[in-house]
Amino acid sequence: MRSMTGYGDAVSETPDFVLSIDVKAVNNRFLKINSKISDEVNFLQIELEEVARKRLARGSIFFTIRFQPNRCSDLYQVNEDVVKKYVETIKRLGKELDSAEDIRLQDILALPGAIKVDDNIVPGRDKVLPIALETMEKAVANMVEMREREGRNLHEELQSRCKNLDQLMGKVKKAAPQALEEHFRKLEERTGALLGEQKAGIDENDILKEAALLAERSDISEEIARMDSHLEQFVGQLASSEPVGRKLEFICQEMFRESNTMGSKAPGNEVGRFVVEIKAEVDRLKEQVLNVE
Repeated sequence: MRSMTGYGDAVSETPDFVLSIDVKAVNNRFLKINSKISDEVNFLQIELEEVARKRLARGSIFFTIRFQPNRCSDLYQVNEDVVKKYVETIKRLGKELDSAEDIRLQDILALPGAIKVDDNIVPGRDKVLPIALETMEKAVANMVEMREREGRNLHEELQSRCKNLDQLMGKVKKAAPQALEEHFRKLEERTGALLGEQKAGIDENDILKEAALLAERSDISEEIARMDSHLEQFVGQLASSEPVGRKLEFICQEMFRESNTMGSKAPGNEVGRFVVEIKAEVDRLKEQVLNVE
């Protein structure tokens, strides 16, 4: 089992360049990948995203690629003619518009064409791509390792929650039959009192049938059986080596549905109290499952 949160990085150095990759992951129902890549090597995006897709099933993934040529001083040069033209134009417009705003060189250098890039110094795709793929594999592997460590903690937490649920269900199974019998007895007493007050126009058998029907509607044996089945499936999924987050989410929804039904039908205060605890435990289970890949 893996968590969906994690971080990994890797760096590769060659005689021509240094390439570093950071990969971060947080929770998401589906697999979503975003990236920030240095302009010089933006052609790497599709291949590197594919590396992540092969290793990851769910989560919001963001990776950053930093590319640093070793001959950086030769790579970037100021285009002086363009910069001078920008300055002349800005000064002329300042006079025409009666503006005394200062001209900052750093703003001008950020304008298109102010910096020349020597593309010949950037290594070609055939040199960069193999190194980038290898670096991405390492970064993703490091992140997966962190996810697995977190996943082991999640696995223990989910197992503990399942044990709590199983114990609570045991208490419900023990208390429910007696509570149902007590519920039916009270209904009989009430209908008997009603029959004693209303002598005419009421068929005793009809009222007793209605009381029996109301008692039957308070029977939660089917919900208990389904809850046991869902819990068994949940525990079974915990042993899987495949990504199970979405399956666990679905099972949690079904358990919450059954616990709600039990809560509305629960005969007696004692069973109702146990059902409230079950709903709270299922809710905690749902929160933890949101972290599972």
